[in-house]
Amino acid sequence: MSLLSVESVSVDFGATPAVRDVSFSLTAGEVLAVVGESGSGKTVTAMSLLGLLPGTASVRGKAFLNGRDLYSLSPTELRSVRGNEVGLVFQEPMSALNPVFTVGDQIVEAVRAHRSCSKSEARARAHELLGLVGLPVARFRAYPHEMSGGQLQRVVIAMAVANEPSLLIADEPTTALDVTVQAEILALLRDLRGRLDAAILLITHDMGVVADIADRVVVMHDGRVVEQGPVFEIFASPQEEYTRQLLASVISLGSAARPARVVDTPVLRLDSLSVHYKKFRAVDDVSLEIGRGEVLGLVGESGSGKSTIAGAITGLVPSYDGTITLSGQDISSLRGSSLKKVRGRIGLVFQDPLSSLNPRATIARSIAQPLLLHTSLRGSALDQRVDALLDAVQLSAALRSRYPHELSGGQRQRVGIARAIALDPDLLIADEPTSALDVSVQARILDLFRSLQESLKFACLFISHDLAVVEQLADRVAVLHSGRVVEQGTHVFSAPADPYTQRLVAAAPVADPVVQRARRS
Repeated sequence: MSLLSVESVSVDFGATPAVRDVSFSLTAGEVLAVVGESGSGKTVTAMSLLGLLPGTASVRGKAFLNGRDLYSLSPTELRSVRGNEVGLVFQEPMSALNPVFTVGDQIVEAVRAHRSCSKSEARARAHELLGLVGLPVARFRAYPHEMSGGQLQRVVIAMAVANEPSLLIADEPTTALDVTVQAEILALLRDLRGRLDAAILLITHDMGVVADIADRVVVMHDGRVVEQGPVFEIFASPQEEYTRQLLASVISLGSAARPARVVDTPVLRLDSLSVHYKKFRAVDDVSLEIGRGEVLGLVGESGSGKSTIAGAITGLVPSYDGTITLSGQDISSLRGSSLKKVRGRIGLVFQDPLSSLNPRATIARSIAQPLLLHTSLRGSALDQRVDALLDAVQLSAALRSRYPHELSGGQRQRVGIARAIALDPDLLIADEPTSALDVSVQARILDLFRSLQESLKFACLFISHDLAVVEQLADRVAVLHSGRVVEQGTHVFSAPADPYTQRLVAAAPVADPVVQRARRS
């Protein structure tokens, strides 16, 4: 008998259809993965089950949970379902937690919202839940900003399972996490499924995660279910063209190997770079170099110092030891207007294109900003340069008057890349530029990135926790652990020598359920 049965569900936002005639079912102890590109209706379908859509949404159809139609429940009845019968795990745990309360207090609140118990009993339950998700009881008094991304996700999961729900909805629960932390969270979800016999509705664009944990798969496209079935069948013999395209876009570690370039004079050189925050060493004695036309991949877990190195290079982290040389110039001690000139030779592409673009500025204005700051281009000459940059990143000039919220995630990232290359930089720093994108969009962005890098010949520091993406792009790889480079070269993924690198490579999921489960076992 099905625990959850979704029958012919459709969702409209005004006159705009978002979900059309979606049906699927889920039994106790089963993991059902819902996959598809952004805008396919995955999250809208899941959020409709608990009445979490905006007031403009119109929902039709039926969704039975333990025999009750969720769409027929009153707001009060739905509140009793949320957090009690159904737990929610969101993509970004930091935004899901209240920054002014300790994580322990927030777990206690989740317990008392649905249980008649004293505060001391709720605290005891919160301690039990911390242990259940693998966190020490001492973290009860910690605030969200004092914990890592993986620890925060464990807290969110503890809150979601606080009242032993029969259904857990996990919306992109591992997207922002490093491969080792991701592996731990997936192991935790498998363990909780076994202990609680809870069904898991997993929404994700990471096919490696699907291969690792899912029992069945639902593929959505343009608001409709185009295919569904057991995970082994979907991966082995997809019936629909869209599913085949989706799987063909997946990048797995070991699928690419690039020959090393011969580098004569490095564009960027770091010599014994160290960054200290009081007594804490965020970066410790790091030496790296990147040549013209070369891509150096920088990998490591959160907190390893990757973004701190990028901040030191751009001058956003002003206090450090060691030297930084850009195109033969020591930029370590530059300040003021001299530093501003150097920044004009460095392009930056960020992880989240929506938050890195000014929501009040048009696309053309965002791309023109570095040109206005560092060049004398104005009027028609500036417009022509902006149009040329739009063309370079394969966007239509017709988009120049649009705002960031009017573009898709892939289009916004193309705008971010256009802005980064506007000044023909000597060095481009890309900090997790594809982690928030769907696999098919990610593949297109990587193709664009590779094409631009080969034509413009900029040196590139590519920072990512996605080892497969780094393998696709990088000529060499440097592995950072606790602020130190533990290994670098062309062999890093094919023959890792350091135990830490070996753990990273082993934790990277493969988008093949047979291979992935064999690796895990």
